[in-house]
Amino acid sequence: MNLNLPTHNGRPPILFIGPYPPPYSGPELGTKLFLESELKDIFNLHFIKTNFRKSNVNKGRLDGQMVKAFFVFFGRLISSLIRYRPELVYYPITPTQIGWVGRDIWCLLISRLFGSKTVIHLRGGHLNLNFQTFHPLVKHLVKYACSSVSMALVQAECLRDQFSGLVPNERVKVLYNAIDTAEYINNTPYIYDHHKILFMGHLTQAKGYCDAVRAIPIVAKHTPNIQFYFAGTLRRGERGVFFNQTNGQPLTYEDPVKVHQEISSGCFARNYRYLGIVTGQEKIKLLKESNIFILPSYSEGFSRAVLEAMAMGKPIICTPVGALREILKDGENGFLIPPGDFRQLARRIIQLLEDPELRNRMAQKNIDHVRRRFTAEKISARLADYFHEVLT
Repeated sequence: MNLNLPTHNGRPPILFIGPYPPPYSGPELGTKLFLESELKDIFNLHFIKTNFRKSNVNKGRLDGQMVKAFFVFFGRLISSLIRYRPELVYYPITPTQIGWVGRDIWCLLISRLFGSKTVIHLRGGHLNLNFQTFHPLVKHLVKYACSSVSMALVQAECLRDQFSGLVPNERVKVLYNAIDTAEYINNTPYIYDHHKILFMGHLTQAKGYCDAVRAIPIVAKHTPNIQFYFAGTLRRGERGVFFNQTNGQPLTYEDPVKVHQEISSGCFARNYRYLGIVTGQEKIKLLKESNIFILPSYSEGFSRAVLEAMAMGKPIICTPVGALREILKDGENGFLIPPGDFRQLARRIIQLLEDPELRNRMAQKNIDHVRRRFTAEKISARLADYFHEVLT
């Protein structure tokens, strides 16, 4: 079916598919940023929301709601392809087998059937490892669905191999994460609560939550008044990350709820604060007040939380996973530690507590770094260039 039709008001029609807040996690906020950017002035955007849950707790769980959402989504997809006749479909793929079987494969094949070019976007760093565990039939279908993809986007140069064997390397492009720097402003980066350490993200083993909690007693023995703040959804199970990205080894699951209960009822409970989901001005205030930001995760694409913390002038202690090993230099704007090494995490926290001058140098470097490379304007302009490249 050939749908090479005239554009609307000179703007090429694009079907933009993705999650939208709530919940307020990285992929949802990334979609919102792009839809509110200059893209809407350059292209004739039509949006389909993919997420149907308003909380991260049940995200990725196969149940009746997911089955219903499957039919609703594909009804909207086919209706939009017929009504708007987009020249291009932008679609964020998942790194899991259930995500590919439940939506990704069919979305790409249906878009191809209607003659639309496709740009897929991976907001993660563990597709290649997960793909090795897919059923042989699913592997075949994924390869076939990707064979006609016009462009595949990854979140860092070091993540190009995520599409190895699926999309030719010349069609794989890099699109870094971005934030609205006008929202994340800290005019007093050297004024903060010396005792406040912040973790922000899903409170799961894969994000390093359990390791961060294990670092608390070590740091508390050095600085008794230290406070570790954990902002995010406390969630059982892993629905996307099953491997340590640095060495390819499977993760040994540990229940974060049990870890939470143990620290909350133990002798270091006074050093532990569980906040739940924090958004808007409450999040800005929390970032501004914090001394150090930590995220010892086992796998990442490009953590939006890290980018937000950098923009607010926080030194970062994280693991060399995904884009983080590309945008952070150990000892310059933060520290990179091996996944699972909670003792080194604690040592680096103590080092920054004892050396406020080093801490402040890292803080300023991060503010400058974000405003130079990761603004919403720069990254949305890059995405617009990629769309034009596919359309011409």
